[in-house]
Parts: sequence; C-alpha cells; structure tokens
Amino acid sequence: MAEKDKGFSFKQLFFREDTPAPKEEQVQKSESTNYRIKDDFISGANQPEPSGVQDQSLVEDFVQRLQNLINQNNQPGFDFLEFTESLFEEKQNPTPEIYKTVFRIAQKIDKSLTPSRLLDSAMHYKNLVQRTAEGEIEKGVTKKQALQAEKENEKNNLDSGLRDAQTKIQQLTRQIQELQTQESALNSQLLAIDQKYESRFIDIDRKVSAIRNAKEQVIVSIVDIEAGIKTNLS
Repeated sequence: MAEKDKGFSFKQLFFREDTPAPKEEQVQKSESTNYRIKDDFISGANQPEPSGVQDQSLVEDFVQRLQNLINQNNQPGFDFLEFTESLFEEKQNPTPEIYKTVFRIAQKIDKSLTPSRLLDSAMHYKNLVQRTAEGEIEKGVTKKQALQAEKENEKNNLDSGLRDAQTKIQQLTRQIQELQTQESALNSQLLAIDQKYESRFIDIDRKVSAIRNAKEQVIVSIVDIEAGIKTNLS
C-alpha cells in the first residue's frame, strides 16, 4: 500500500462522525465507561461468506467497534484524537512541518498542550484498545473452551451409545447363531421323523392285516359249521 493510502486509512480510522459532546458530558462518559464493546462481538451472528471475505469483514467490523469505543471515551480538551484529525485534514501524508504547524495551532486552542500530553493521551487510547481487545479475546477463548467441552461431552455420549449398540449387536448375533443352530437341529429331526415312525406304522399295519386274516378264517370256519348244522340237523 502506498504512503498516501496509509495516511488516508489512518485518518478514516480516527475520524469521528458524531458531534463531540460537551466537556462535562465527556468527563462523565469517560469516568462511567467500563471499556467494553457494547455488543457481544464473539457470539454475534454473521452472514455466511467466503473465508477471505468473511475474515476481512470481521476485522473491519471490530475496527469500527473499537473506533466507536475510542470516540465514546474521548478525553476532554484537545488531545491525541483531535490532533490526529487536524493532522490529516491538512494532508493525507503529513510531513514534519505539518506536525509542527498543527501543534502550534493546537497550542493556541489549548495553551497547556504539550507533546508529552499528546503522547500520554495516545497511550490512554492504546491501553483502552488493548484492554478491550484482550477482553474480547479472553471471551473468545472461554467460549471456545466451553464449546470444546460441549463437543467432548456430545462425542462421549455418542461413543457410549455406539458401544451399547455394538454390545447389543454382539448379543443379538450370538442369539441368532444359537437360533440358527436350533433351526438346523429341528430341520434334521424333521427330516428323520418319517424314519422314526415308519417301522411302527409297518408293525401296526402287519397286525391289522393279521387280524383281518384271522377274522376271515374264523368266520369261514363258523360259517362252514353253521352250514353243516343247517344241512344235517334241520
């Protein structure tokens, strides 16, 4: 990026669109602010975008949030923010002469202004950004750890369920194998059932046939004698 572009970006970073509040309001705001991003940046929902575009969008979003935070905590009087705005209003890439000129003009506005005060206020904003960003990072780390614990808990539950299912499958497999063995034995018994009863059926059939023959023989004998009686004795 060219130096000219750097200067323009730097100006945009510190440019405040809102009208500065009166000094008393600024002092009260500075004392009451707890240096946190108002919205939950870590948990906030973002529209799905391609990875590169999304990352840049997130960076720009948080830059805007930090910029708003700095503006909300603008120290009273002419400090680093006002000096920076004035600096880039003169030129996009200010030279040493511009620095000196803006500082001389600023001293006419605030006669107590010194380079040391400007540096102190710059440190104030750097610390503000540092504390806020680190707080958001810590929230992100904590949220990631909680999410990891949630993942592990869900994974453990699924692993336990899978093991239970596998145990039941093994039990059912053994039961199936036992039933298959029982089925095979019953099929064998079923195939042998005819042989088991065939000899008994034959024995019964022989006896029934013998009874029939015996009956016929006895009856024939009775009939013969019966005929002789009728013939000889009537």
